[in-house]
Amino acid sequence: MYVIGLTGGVGSGKSYVAHRLSEMYDAELLIADELGHVVMKKGTKCHEKIVKSFGKDILGSDGEIDRKKMADIIFKDNEARKRLDDIVHPEVIEYVAQYIDERKGMDGIIIFETAIMYECKCDQLCDEVWYVYVPADIRIKRLSDNRGYSVEKSRAIIANQKPDEFFTEKADRIIKNDGSFEELDKELREAFSIEQLSTI
Repeated sequence: MYVIGLTGGVGSGKSYVAHRLSEMYDAELLIADELGHVVMKKGTKCHEKIVKSFGKDILGSDGEIDRKKMADIIFKDNEARKRLDDIVHPEVIEYVAQYIDERKGMDGIIIFETAIMYECKCDQLCDEVWYVYVPADIRIKRLSDNRGYSVEKSRAIIANQKPDEFFTEKADRIIKNDGSFEELDKELREAFSIEQLSTI
């Protein structure tokens, strides 16, 4: 399996890019946000650690972690968010590492999408990393149109993330997603025509 790591800032459309790659090249998808919910399921060690840290009030009637209750807590408290991240992120990384390891030697492509590729050293699990680039003004408009965020909220979120330069200096390839869907498809086709991928 050839593993492509995909990262980008909020509003860059990296999840759309990941799903488009899956459609175009029959790639397997690993989406970090979705895996976060998987590793938090009742009966897992991650679930136990979260309940121990935050208390049973975060549980729903079925014993699962109530995502809305959890979101309400971490939205208001950065320390609580960090505490949750410190529990969940290592579990997601372990899940991804095991998933990739079990498929070594098999044919195909895995797309692993996460916003914190380098912060969690997930790039070490990938054969290469692609950064989805979109200028901040377009990201702000997309966040307003798609999520209803105010300009102020969008700017604050973007300001809290690492700048584009951090990613463009580290990534193996930059995918521009500031145009039409057709232009994005052209970018992706060109990305898969480069020498590194010619043997897949």
